[in-house]
Amino acid sequence: MRDLRTSEVSLPAGLVLAGDLLCFLIFALLGLRSHEDGITASGLLRAAVPFQAGWLVFSVIFGLPGKRPKMDAPGRVLMAWVPAWLLGLALRSLVFGRAFSPTFAGISFLVNAILLLIWRTLLAPRILKQTSV
Repeated sequence: MRDLRTSEVSLPAGLVLAGDLLCFLIFALLGLRSHEDGITASGLLRAAVPFQAGWLVFSVIFGLPGKRPKMDAPGRVLMAWVPAWLLGLALRSLVFGRAFSPTFAGISFLVNAILLLIWRTLLAPRILKQTSV
């Protein structure tokens, strides 16, 4: 992800990471909209940031940053997503005082997994190929 000589994030890695984080933001927007809570900064923070933080930690542990997404990578994405999701749920409870809800846990797992898989295995490879980055 980083070139130690220039200390800059490569464009492909930065683009993929931005897409990853956007997946969690989309999840938060969909959830806030479906519950008619109104879309607020605090609502987005509460719904997206714990999972973004979990993903940042475990995507690095699983070596996803800096790798070009491939059509055959769903297993790697899901292997990183499971512990990231658990960390996100824990952060949501500990930092934002949100009670554990099995329904929310299941929905957050499935929706974010689907969004990440669509982004990482279908969209990102095509975008990177088209921009020849």
